[in-house]
Amino acid sequence: MRLSVKPMKSAALVALLAMALAAPAAARQQPDAITVFVAKKIVTMNPSQPTATAVAIRGREIVSVGSLEDLKPWLALYPHRIDATFKDKVLMPGLIDPHMHPMLGAIAFQTTWITPEPWNIMGRKTLATNGQAAYRAALKAAFAARDTSSPVFMTWGFSADTHGELSRDVLDSVSKDVPILVLQRSLHEAYVNTAMMTLLKSRGLDDSKEHPQVDWKTSHFWEDGLFAVVLPYLASTLLDPASADPGYLKTRDYLNYNGVTTVADMNTGGTNYELEMASLKRNFDTPDSPVRVRLTPDVYKLSLTLKSPDAAMRLVEGLKAQNTRHLIFNNGVKLFADGAMFSQAMQLNAPGYIDGHKGEWITQPGPFEDFARRYWNAGYQIHVHTNGDGGARLVLDTLQKLQDEKPRADARFTIEHYGYADDGTSRRIARLGAQVSANPFYLYDLGDRYAEKGLGSDRAARIAPLGGLANRGVPVALHSDFPMAPAEPFFLAWTAASRQTMSGKVFAPAERLTLDQAIRAVTIDAAYMIGMETELGSIEAGKLADFAVLDKDPYEAGVGGLRDIKVWGTVFEGRPFQAKPAMGAGASAKP
Repeated sequence: MRLSVKPMKSAALVALLAMALAAPAAARQQPDAITVFVAKKIVTMNPSQPTATAVAIRGREIVSVGSLEDLKPWLALYPHRIDATFKDKVLMPGLIDPHMHPMLGAIAFQTTWITPEPWNIMGRKTLATNGQAAYRAALKAAFAARDTSSPVFMTWGFSADTHGELSRDVLDSVSKDVPILVLQRSLHEAYVNTAMMTLLKSRGLDDSKEHPQVDWKTSHFWEDGLFAVVLPYLASTLLDPASADPGYLKTRDYLNYNGVTTVADMNTGGTNYELEMASLKRNFDTPDSPVRVRLTPDVYKLSLTLKSPDAAMRLVEGLKAQNTRHLIFNNGVKLFADGAMFSQAMQLNAPGYIDGHKGEWITQPGPFEDFARRYWNAGYQIHVHTNGDGGARLVLDTLQKLQDEKPRADARFTIEHYGYADDGTSRRIARLGAQVSANPFYLYDLGDRYAEKGLGSDRAARIAPLGGLANRGVPVALHSDFPMAPAEPFFLAWTAASRQTMSGKVFAPAERLTLDQAIRAVTIDAAYMIGMETELGSIEAGKLADFAVLDKDPYEAGVGGLRDIKVWGTVFEGRPFQAKPAMGAGASAKP
């Protein structure tokens, strides 16, 4: 049962408001001065005090929560002011996206979106494009309408299962002179034309070396073939401040628009560490930024870049000393196992894919285990990208070995994405004490398509199966992996709690999260997932004053109303940031 805080008697409220107004302006600015936000309702996510109507803030932190009457002991001793800006709003803890990619958001916003599903970012809509003829027509039209001042032309959203085949020859038919980069929907694959190949080779790309995840003839690069072979030569283009910074700022605005105050960058340094960190500092580590970023280094790719696993670990060891208000490292590192869900490159157990194709490894099993052991033994929290049940088997086999060799309590070993799994995998995760940060959008976007191609209806119904985890006490959080899914936590919560696909079908209702579980998965449980639950995720004394400002209580809205909640903006460390109006640049896959 949800409790409510009794409203304060009107006479006492008037007296406190008068006292606040009478306080000298100079006193209100003292370091120990308190600001009290009053609201129609405050949903605290603190089970011992689920709701309130006032929250007192000093500096960056919350000092007390309750009613104005409850706050009197503080207000009697300290200069204060009462802020009624949100008297008709609902406050919640600032929403948390525990796995997204500011850099990939910035890259996506530099491209033309040609996607198999519709998107709507802050009012700018992108219609779905399906069929090979429609895709190629859209590609040519986008090229004709491009910004000719840009040295390259980039698109994002290609998906072979709906757009047909693509190759260097197809892109050369669009242009042989202007470099073209087509990023697959997963951002784990890319295609380029001859002009782009010429540019890359001028920067040092060697196209004479064989690689199992590169097709030089078609200029198709996927998984490690993209990340390790090509991206180093694309980084200076993708992260050029002139084009990347507007994309970073759009990503930041988009997060604020949806009530998000904290994200985990789940691939820090995966492209170019120096350029990525410089971009984050310019665009997120600023006084006007309402979003903090938890850094999670991609330690395997750092080791490739630095040509030494030891050098990568030394870099990681020094990150905490560089923490700022907005950029925080707290001992979380990232590894990759199998391939992308959006290109059916995840590793599957028997019977495998219907058409017989095989999944991919981003990190081969041997190096994966070596890196996991290195960082496990050093006491780091390990987050692992894995999508298929075959990938999960490798990851959990590795975790079992690590626990047998060196048991750790509260290691918070985290499975990231959890694209497809059977119930036995969920049971094993619970037994090994791991946790799951999942992308429920996979089911919404891919359930119908993968029931027809690749998996079949029985296995497609088990995309992102979270109910079996939650029922076994496994901590579960929800993430966007933006731009893989909309960075809209309430929409993700609705997806996990409804298990509806884009067509409206309900797949495996037994795997639904409850309303409370889904809301916790974007607040306090998301904070737990990234080791920040003592600072974030609930509104209670001692935590940072991060709030999402809403038009309604999500518990009152119910599962069906989650996706329709309107966000005013946020309060970040005590400072209000109203969301910017719809701005007109490309993503919610909500129809």
